Amino acid sequence: MIPTLRTLTRKSKLGFGKWKQYTIQELINLNKLLVVISPYYKLTSINYTEDILIELKITEKYRIKKPSSNKKMYYKFLNENGYELKEEKVYSADVMKKKNKPLTKAQLQSINHGR
Repeated sequence: MIPTLRTLTRKSKLGFGKWKQYTIQELINLNKLLVVISPYYKLTSINYTEDILIELKITEKYRIKKPSSNKKMYYKFLNENGYELKEEKVYSADVMKKKNKPLTKAQLQSINHGR
């Protein structure tokens, strides 16, 4: 499968998430810069035109080669540009499996019998 790269312009709509009906320019005007910056680093298929990257202060130092994602560069960019962030969260199926204990046979029977 070949990843398709979407190069978004100021008139492009994000198309997903809470802000899917807003254009990139509207999000910039609403000062929702993290909503615009986050997909660049976290999603392989999202890129922006040169003028948007400059306005978001994503210089050559912070750019990543597309199609790819780089969460470490995202956190580096946010830290070095004064964005306030919460602790870096780890989302992984492996971590979630370790936290959840499997149900015992008795617990499964109880669930199946409506108790």
